[in-house]
Amino acid sequence: MSDPIDIKKQIEDNQYRRYVISVNSGQESLVIDHLIERVKKKQMGTEIIDYLNPIVREVLYKKGEKVIKERKLYPGYVFVKSKMNEKVWYIIRNTPGVRLIVGAEIRPIPLSEKEYQDMVDYIQEKNARAEFAVPFQEGDVVELKDGDFNGMKWVITEIDVAKWMVYVNVEILWRNTPVMLTFDKVERVS
Repeated sequence: MSDPIDIKKQIEDNQYRRYVISVNSGQESLVIDHLIERVKKKQMGTEIIDYLNPIVREVLYKKGEKVIKERKLYPGYVFVKSKMNEKVWYIIRNTPGVRLIVGAEIRPIPLSEKEYQDMVDYIQEKNARAEFAVPFQEGDVVELKDGDFNGMKWVITEIDVAKWMVYVNVEILWRNTPVMLTFDKVERVS
């Protein structure tokens, strides 16, 4: 069995590092609120300085309307930036909703700065794409999802992002006729 003094040395780290905390799924924001409250009560604001529940925005189209939905990137996990010592470890482990600090049983293992930065870059890129996302490009082959032409395939000739519409040429009586369709009425054919 390890000597308590050895364990103290193993978890003592005065550098700010990013740690992954496993929490009860669905309680990520609640755990962060509990941690902030506990840190404030114990006056440990210089020990734990940042909290993150990574959320990305995704675009859905319902009834022709663009809907942005938020999705947790890592359900059941939150990230903290902190120093690590017995007191910090105790506060985190004993916060309601926390299951464990990811790492070895006796020593939390921090994320590398590259791992953390890659995650932050991914979140920023995904969120930026959600703001300007258009699910189609000119030249894409799309299939009508319902209506009289259900199942028919056409090539997109134009996209009107402001109205969330695509234009396709439909052959009617041996002539190409442009038809406007909302994004939710068609889906891209792979």
